Amino acid sequence: MSFLNKKINVIFSYLPTTFNLLITFLALQVFTTHAATPLKPVDESTRVSANKSIDFIQYSAESLANVKLSLQNGQAAKITQKAYELLLKKADSTLAMTNPSVMDKNFLPPSKNKHDYLSLSRYWWPDPKSADGLPWIRKDGVTNPDTQTDDVDRGRLSKTTSAIRILALAYYFSENEKYAQKGISLINTWFLDEKTKMNPHLQYAQSVPGNPNGRRSGMLDGRLIPERVLDSITIFSASPAWTNEKATQMNSWLNDYLAWLTTSKLGKTGATQKNNHGSWYRFQIAALSWYLGDKALFEKTIVATINSFSEQFNEQGAQEHELQRTRAFFYSCFNLQALALVANLAEKGDTPIWRYQSPKGHSLTLAVEYLMPVTRGEKWQHASKNLDPSQLSPILAGMVMYGNMPKYQTTLSKIMSNLGNKDNLTSHQKYKYYEFALLTPQLM
Repeated sequence: MSFLNKKINVIFSYLPTTFNLLITFLALQVFTTHAATPLKPVDESTRVSANKSIDFIQYSAESLANVKLSLQNGQAAKITQKAYELLLKKADSTLAMTNPSVMDKNFLPPSKNKHDYLSLSRYWWPDPKSADGLPWIRKDGVTNPDTQTDDVDRGRLSKTTSAIRILALAYYFSENEKYAQKGISLINTWFLDEKTKMNPHLQYAQSVPGNPNGRRSGMLDGRLIPERVLDSITIFSASPAWTNEKATQMNSWLNDYLAWLTTSKLGKTGATQKNNHGSWYRFQIAALSWYLGDKALFEKTIVATINSFSEQFNEQGAQEHELQRTRAFFYSCFNLQALALVANLAEKGDTPIWRYQSPKGHSLTLAVEYLMPVTRGEKWQHASKNLDPSQLSPILAGMVMYGNMPKYQTTLSKIMSNLGNKDNLTSHQKYKYYEFALLTPQLM
């Protein structure tokens, strides 16, 4: 029995007095082969068709359209065809799943309202020097499994948004309504249905037992919403199942969430964070404001991102806040991934980021160059576990596609080739490899 089980009534005084602690880990779905659903002829009158002008937050509309046409015409590369088959396999596996909801959790947040999202901070553990374990203490890089169970909402949010994204892509490429209907039902359960929806805030995200205050780091959990859901909604808008009423309700939820991020006491502290948490906060604001048509807030966020460079990078491009972590390379890439997403979005506006250089020389390019020795197999001089050059791949993709820096294509192609030739890929590497093969095969 875990320490958390033994001390649960003391540690979580705001929780129900009787329940069974479920130590349940979300299993990663392993890619397996699957016979592809035949593609219907492209109907240019429908919005899900190969339209190169769709305004996505993350996807390249042109790249997706080209891939769809190649699949429809039987001209897709074998690896792209396989990636499509794997996508459908994963999408089919979600069709029978029960829609997750914040109402499913066993723990209650301090508000006693299950509609309020609750998660526990990953790297925090009961204090062995304290009789009741409180307050919990931080062990950076060491995940406490008791924080990752289905007793709280983090796993369900990840599972839900991942399924929404998979179903949207399956719908885009196959035009099979069953995928849209399931994806829209997931959105309805998590965001819209009054009986099951999540309230649009993260006041109790990444809570730490023994610390009664809301934590600004909890806003990191919310990145999955703009990262996975916004473009999915754009794709689902072609379906009859996505009604005007649902679109209005969803926009209302997103507007309320954006307002909480930018005006609440806890939400505003997100802008003060100088590490990856601040970058992912700004990505959320940039993505939501662009999607919702708030150009002034969007441009303000782009400028704030540029201004953050002097606080995040030193003269060599090192990310000093991330280098203090036990997984320094991972967190350096994780931070740059958020900045890259903002930079990609900035290409839609008036203030480009990719080629920006501060008066003191701070830039995204310099930060990437600081990490490039890892892609050449050179020694990494900072603490890190399991160095994985593929963690740089989404950043390099942005530099090539949006930053107009083709010299990084060689490195990106090498990373993808190494993944393709490697046995025993991790689940993360396998996901990334097939994602590139399906969404941006031209970068392989």
